[in-house]
Amino acid sequence: MLFVIMSRVQFIGILLTVCSTAAQQLQVKQLHTLHKWSDLNLGSGDQSTKNRLFLPVDIDIEYGDEGRHRTFLTIPRLSAGTAYTLATVASGDNEVLENPRLEAYPNMEWHLPVNNCSGITSAIRTYIDDCWRLWVVDSGQVNSLQLCAPHILIFDLVKDELVQKYAMPAHLYTPSVSIFTAMVVDLSESDAPNHCLGGKAYIADAWGYGLIVFDALTGKSWRIEHESMQPSLGVRRFGSAYAGIFTVSLSPSHEAERFLYFHTLNSFYEIAIPLELVNNASIWQTSSNVDTVSKHFRILGTRGIQCESEVMDNGGNLYCSLISLGALISWNEQTNYTANDIRAVAYNPQQLKFVTGLKINRNSKGENELWALSSDPKLFVGGSLKDDEVKFQIVGCRTADLLANTPCTVGATDVTPSPT
Repeated sequence: MLFVIMSRVQFIGILLTVCSTAAQQLQVKQLHTLHKWSDLNLGSGDQSTKNRLFLPVDIDIEYGDEGRHRTFLTIPRLSAGTAYTLATVASGDNEVLENPRLEAYPNMEWHLPVNNCSGITSAIRTYIDDCWRLWVVDSGQVNSLQLCAPHILIFDLVKDELVQKYAMPAHLYTPSVSIFTAMVVDLSESDAPNHCLGGKAYIADAWGYGLIVFDALTGKSWRIEHESMQPSLGVRRFGSAYAGIFTVSLSPSHEAERFLYFHTLNSFYEIAIPLELVNNASIWQTSSNVDTVSKHFRILGTRGIQCESEVMDNGGNLYCSLISLGALISWNEQTNYTANDIRAVAYNPQQLKFVTGLKINRNSKGENELWALSSDPKLFVGGSLKDDEVKFQIVGCRTADLLANTPCTVGATDVTPSPT
């Protein structure tokens, strides 16, 4: 693939070309709004929490038979006043658009007391695999205070029971510094009889500038660090708290040659590394080996603009939300990373604000759907909003609808959304 520099002006040109009418005016694409919250109690009904800060950062949608679904959110603990940190939308509120109630998952006992390291201290990332399992990353932190070691938990979604829990060893993370901003799980390398017992989790440590790999079948883990995972010096002036590797995505499991993709939050570049190298734990145990494989960290190209959350579907399409532009872009891994190959597939500044969670979930028909947790960015910089303003919303669309530029539909309702 070619390394081609794309300026911000060139990219805005793409946005105009793909999302425009004949008059070259940007056309808003309406995504389906599943839920939205203006009430920061998040449906708890507890008025004592009225002035406390709750910031959901990740979502997942679990589909059952005949379109039934369950919505998961992570709510990292910014204070001991956060009653629970992993939640589902109450089943009775699945069809409620505004301020649906939330319930602790798997139950309230897992969340209290806050310093109970046998429970869940501060859930930050989730992933639902093809074996009906929910993977959870627990940072172990409360407002940056490291109360417990970070953990990886795996729940059976059929029984809602824990099947595996792994405490990260000290060499994998930096206490009170490591922040996990993305996780993806791969089952393809598990042997057939153990397919639903194993799996590898790949976790981005944005403030620790590294990638964590956990093999659930063997119980082993390792850490990968490289200069491309550090904040980009050339664009530090744009802020982003100097976050390093912010995303992690994988080529589809059916591809003969697979890659792990990532970028840092304040960089314009997309990076790829062969997945077989990432999965070879022995390579990363000595610095001499790391230096040898450094050449395999490949810059695909540049967007010319910042991109936050990203996710890849089973067709090899990599989606990414653009910071401050209210848009989603798509790139297929079989093409060059150039202005001609990156597409804008959605533009909606009201629905796509600051996207902290971006997922591909399969609906009951086996179709890929893209879901985003979109928040008002003022909430992350100490700003305030009016009581009736939307703070968070969950929006989605079948990926086929995004790529074909047809009205967004989702398996949760199978109806064309009306403007909200």
